[in-house]
Amino acid sequence: MTTSVVEQAREIEEHWTDVDGTATRYLAAGTGPVVLLLPGQGAVSEEWYDVIQGLASHYRVIAVDFPGYGYTEPIAEASVPALAAFVWRFARVIGLQRLVLVGHSLGGAVAVHVALEQPSRVSALVLVDSAGLGRTVNPYTILQSVTPLGDLTPLLVPVLPLGPRLLVTAVALVGSCRPWRIHAAWWASQTRVTSTPVALETSLRLQRSTIGLFGQRGPLLRRLRELPMPTLVVWGVQDRQVPFWHGIAARRKLRHGRLTLVTCASHLLPSEAPGKLVRAVRRFLADAGGDQAPGEMLS
Repeated sequence: MTTSVVEQAREIEEHWTDVDGTATRYLAAGTGPVVLLLPGQGAVSEEWYDVIQGLASHYRVIAVDFPGYGYTEPIAEASVPALAAFVWRFARVIGLQRLVLVGHSLGGAVAVHVALEQPSRVSALVLVDSAGLGRTVNPYTILQSVTPLGDLTPLLVPVLPLGPRLLVTAVALVGSCRPWRIHAAWWASQTRVTSTPVALETSLRLQRSTIGLFGQRGPLLRRLRELPMPTLVVWGVQDRQVPFWHGIAARRKLRHGRLTLVTCASHLLPSEAPGKLVRAVRRFLADAGGDQAPGEMLS
């Protein structure tokens, strides 16, 4: 395993390791109980940049790039169960026995699968604007999944002048209320990743495996009752990708759940409002051993 330091901040380290033959990249900082961060659809670990810094004073925080996204090499299968199996292989390789799991968007759906597979090893779960809980999703995402429109993105974006930069800008404008708040590390890394077709092709394959004509396939809402660990659901009220009422429904299904709604924030909540997310997570983890409050609103 080799180690270097991310240029934008010396306290966050970039690591590479081998997960059953797959070169895997992750960011890490801090010491203490482990918090593992799982990114959203097509995203790099830098989406957690400010969250890592905010939690690192109390925890060992690790953010991993999914296979085929970011800088981790792709694997044969692009599906939520395959990514969940990869997460446990990654945890084994770097020696994680018990952890707090935090998943955003796609990472939220993966986190639910991970927790269902080995619940005794997940001490607490945090779902941030999670995919996969209900069927409703942005209609444009459905259009990309069920028509040839989606095929144009990996073909055209890498070769068009300023194509990657324009795509990342569009993602930020649609996915946030205040894109200027997103850390420069996300803009730079996301643009570099979308300059090659690998991440775009992987994202499209997985999107088509999870989204069909009637929205998200196989919603996980009913399975949330199986989760024994304390679970925090955090949602941006202005989310235009996955509506916030999915979070409300999830809270009702969870056995030990808490809900935090964040105003003036959309789907890219970890990048757009990291301070509010960090406060909610730290408060939740401090209370995780006791009774869970029903919910709160952060403005």
